Amino acid sequence: MSRLVNEPIIVHISDSIVRAFIWHRRNYRVLNVLSSWSEGSKWWEGEPIKHFIRVIANNKYDGIYELYQAGKKWFLHSILD
Repeated sequence: MSRLVNEPIIVHISDSIVRAFIWHRRNYRVLNVLSSWSEGSKWWEGEPIKHFIRVIANNKYDGIYELYQAGKKWFLHSILD
């Protein structure tokens, strides 16, 4: 099961690796990147390609989150159970 979120987030990157993200004023520390992929877009309408990553992150508890970057903006796509 997963919960669709699709909300903007702030992402902290160092050495080209996502280290943490902030969602609803809470900091989530990325423990591990599980996978990454890209999805096509309606480029003819100016929509950017979405670059996804699935991570294990920790706030109070470990969880699996899917984040994506579209252009220069980052979003929390979903939370996986």
